[in-house]
Amino acid sequence: MPFRKKSTPLTREQSLEAVPIKNEHVQETQTDSGEITLFVPVRSVWWIRAMSKVLHVPQGRRIALDELGSNVWKFIDGKANVGTIIKRFGEQYKLSRREAELSVVAYMKTLMKRGLIGMAVMKAAEPENRGSRRRKPKNRK
Repeated sequence: MPFRKKSTPLTREQSLEAVPIKNEHVQETQTDSGEITLFVPVRSVWWIRAMSKVLHVPQGRRIALDELGSNVWKFIDGKANVGTIIKRFGEQYKLSRREAELSVVAYMKTLMKRGLIGMAVMKAAEPENRGSRRRKPKNRK
């Protein structure tokens, strides 16, 4: 959009402090092996309802998460930030901080693109106004 205000990209620190939040419309079920299956319902739009009377339109899509994905999904509780999730993931699978960060961040980007999670980012503290940079005129007598 031409008049949309461009947002500034987040710093690495801000990204690690962001809190992932699960989409409330996504339903999850856990198998006996501990893996999670997600069900994402289709949005109810008038043209989809009309097509469903003529054609078979699925009610949603199922996404099966593997062991690693299921564990990351379990860590997302709406309270833990990305940095905490990376730390837990690294400890559980005995990975270095860098390896765990790369894996978890890439996985969370995929979850965000699919609309399964969102990120709550805290606003950065605005710098205090330390005065103007303009020079004050000298008082002449």
